[in-house]
Amino acid sequence: MKAPTYRYELINSSLLKFGKRAKYLEIGVCNPRVCFNRIETDNKDGVDPGVEFPDNPVKYKLTSDEFFRKLEGGELDKDPDYQWDVIFIDGLHLSYQVERDIHNALRHLNPKGFILLHDCNPPTSFMAREDYMIDGKYEPLKEYRYLKNKIWNGTVWKAFFKFRATNPYFDTCVVDTDWGVGVIRFGSNKSNVSISDNPFYEYNIMALNRKKHLGLIHPNEWYEWLNNKK
Repeated sequence: MKAPTYRYELINSSLLKFGKRAKYLEIGVCNPRVCFNRIETDNKDGVDPGVEFPDNPVKYKLTSDEFFRKLEGGELDKDPDYQWDVIFIDGLHLSYQVERDIHNALRHLNPKGFILLHDCNPPTSFMAREDYMIDGKYEPLKEYRYLKNKIWNGTVWKAFFKFRATNPYFDTCVVDTDWGVGVIRFGSNKSNVSISDNPFYEYNIMALNRKKHLGLIHPNEWYEWLNNKK
């Protein structure tokens, strides 16, 4: 089986475990041609406030915080306890928001399901900066986010590292492709990482210890990880 290269390939292979009616949620759709439209299930929902992509064709034109608050308050067209099989997080790339998105998503995840997160393995400290200022000013993300030398992965890795280091009942890894796709599922934590390994979330320390800190795996190892839960 061909090793996955793109985020949507990892998502689709995860959805296959749940059959034709697999339920999918994408947080931070932006341009749906990049990922959302490539997801191979008809039972999918998208959440995005439309900051980066004004056309914003998603069903739920909300921030992720608003979406989960309205869902759990019975203000949306779904049961407040609705669960998805796979939830993909690619919203605001700041650790505090990613942490909230993870914990909100976990309350609505099929116990056999998966959370995937984009941008977990920034290759440079510039790409892992805390904001997306360029030359001292903010530019619309759509103008440069994917341009050479102007990529912004943000601080997603910090939220993933913290979750991996502090939650013994979840199995986690980062697939080393497409800027690092993190994966979370219920199960025994097989890592030996702790917050004490990087208590101040220093990028350079993480960069020297990516495999341990992030649970980094090669794309060739993905299907083994996916199909071997212990």
